[in-house]
This record gives sequence, structure tokens and C-alpha cells, in this order.
Amino acid sequence: MPLRELGVVALYEAGSAVRRWELWLPYAFSATLGLFMVSRGFDAFGGAAAERFFVLGWIPFSTVTAASLGTITVVLGLSHQSLRYWLSLPLSVRQVVAVKLVMGVTMGLLVAAATLVFAAVWILRSAALINLETALVLLLLTFATSGLLAALSILVRDITKMSILTILISAILQYVSSVYVPLDSLAPWVRGLVLANPVTLASEVLRTGEAALLAALAGEAAGLFVAGVYLLARRVRTQLE
Repeated sequence: MPLRELGVVALYEAGSAVRRWELWLPYAFSATLGLFMVSRGFDAFGGAAAERFFVLGWIPFSTVTAASLGTITVVLGLSHQSLRYWLSLPLSVRQVVAVKLVMGVTMGLLVAAATLVFAAVWILRSAALINLETALVLLLLTFATSGLLAALSILVRDITKMSILTILISAILQYVSSVYVPLDSLAPWVRGLVLANPVTLASEVLRTGEAALLAALAGEAAGLFVAGVYLLARRVRTQLE
């Protein structure tokens, strides 16, 4: 495997994500503002325990919209010219698609990092949440989100439909989850549906620390990312023919 070339493309995409601050910075602002205001409401009605419950659900969700936007940006940017350039390296189409999706992952992580630090400093007033397990959870969630959007992007062709797709997926991942609602308050059939959501798995890992949930999140992230790369690469090959 050409690790050097893969690393070059991955670093390029990560750097592009950081430099395109006009895309992810508004989401970082929105995520931290939403976290601050809604957490005040949870604290007022349910106390510190309810506030912490919400915070540990909101931090994972904050990655979703930015990761989705970054992924859609990559999909729309897969032009013939740029593809021909990257494919001039000893890389396969799947490898190029996989490392280019690093942009979506990076944007999600940037927003998640901002939200996490804000929550630790201003709301929870504790740095205990800033650890390797949290970093791993957020990384897995961004891979899951990027893979999901990449897979679904093959269904649409223009930017308007891409935007609608992003809004729909973000809404489903936010509301069909345990961000706002405890799992044990849901009917069994609803709980099963909610547990299929990677945002729920990420939130519950942060709340409970259960290794089984972390393993489930890792499996789902790997499956979604591989599926996204495979389906998007197949579409790219069709465009190049």
C-alpha cells in the first residue's frame, strides 16, 4: 500500500478543512451557543444531573453537521481534473476517495473540539471529559457520519439536493437519538431504532463508559465508512469512463 501518497493526500485534505474556516466556524459558533442556552434550560428544570445528561449528548451531535458539510464539499469537488491529478499518483480510486473524505472528518472534529472545550470550561467546569476515550468516540462518530453521507450522496446530483440531504440526515441523527431523551424512557421498539443511530452510541459511551457500546460504535463507524467509500468510488469510476 502506498502509505506515503495516502499520507500526502490525507494531510492536504485535513489542511484544506482547517483553512476553509468559513465553512466550519459558523457551525462551531452555533453548536456552542446551542449548548450554552439549552443546557441552562436543562439545569433550570432538572438540575446539574439533567444538564450533564444533555451536555454529553450534545457534544457528539455537534460533529454531525460540520462533518456532513465537509463530506458534501468533497463529493461536489470530485471533478475530473482533480481526480485525474490524484489518480496520477500510485493510488486506486477507492484510496483517493477514502483519504479525501478526511476533509469531512476534520471539519467534524474541529467543531467537536470547540464544543468539548467550551463545555468543559464554561458548563461542567471540569477537564475530566477531555481524554483519549472522548477523542476516540468523536473520531469514530465523524467517520460514521462521513461514510453515511458519502454513501447517500450517490442518490443525488446537484448542490440543492445535496443541501436538502444534509439537512434531513442531520435532523434524523439529532432527533432520533438520545441527545434529549433517556433511553430507558422509550418504548422497546423505539429504543432499538434509536440505538442504531451512531449519535446515540457516542452519547451513551460518554454517559456510561460501557465498552460494549464503544465496540458497537466502532463497528458501525467502520461499516458506514467502508460502504461510503465503496459506493462513492463506484460512482467516481462511472464518471471517469
